[in-house]
Amino acid sequence: MTKQRNDPRISVNKLAQYVTSRAARQSQILQLAKYPPEYITTYYREASEAIARYLASGMTDVAILDGAVNVLNQIIPSTVYETRRIAGNIDAIETFATLLDEIDFEGATAQLGTQKAPHLVMQGVHISVRPEVTLHSIAKSNSLVGGIKLHFPVTEPLDAEQAGYVSAVVQAFCSAHLWKDGTPFGNHCMVIDMASKKVYTGVKAIIKRMKDINSACDHIAALWPSISPP
Repeated sequence: MTKQRNDPRISVNKLAQYVTSRAARQSQILQLAKYPPEYITTYYREASEAIARYLASGMTDVAILDGAVNVLNQIIPSTVYETRRIAGNIDAIETFATLLDEIDFEGATAQLGTQKAPHLVMQGVHISVRPEVTLHSIAKSNSLVGGIKLHFPVTEPLDAEQAGYVSAVVQAFCSAHLWKDGTPFGNHCMVIDMASKKVYTGVKAIIKRMKDINSACDHIAALWPSISPP
């Protein structure tokens, strides 16, 4: 039976794609958001966990990445799907390893993000933001906070515009849920996209972006009841 989400819910990465897509693609994004296949949230689990742990180590323990690849290489897949999934995770980790020189924490301390982060709710739409890693720093006696988002699906690379929307929403998430850790700082809200093989630095101009996000959420909430299963 196809899983159905009764209340509007979408991931921050998909929301960024929704804002910048044409109508047909928007419909597809919402259909998958309302009726998500089981594999959507687990396909890149091993790669996501390994990369997050490596980033949280301050990017000092490369054995985390090597170890994850070794473990994946030892798995004997029982299906074609599992063969592709394992290969995809290995490829994601190896792609990430080529991007290390482009990642700059600017002196911030990295911590693993919580697996059970609260949603950011806008216009009744629950946005799953869940930064894989949070960044913390102090500037002129002020505490600053941000979050790193990872993106994996090779068929759906993010462009700079979409990454900018992700960065803006991460800052809104920090303002709503990480305010005890400090003021949201755009530079700490980067996007690392294995699909486009790019590290997108965080954006500073978020007012216009968040207006677009708010409008998109209003549209999503209105359409949600009419979205049919695939």
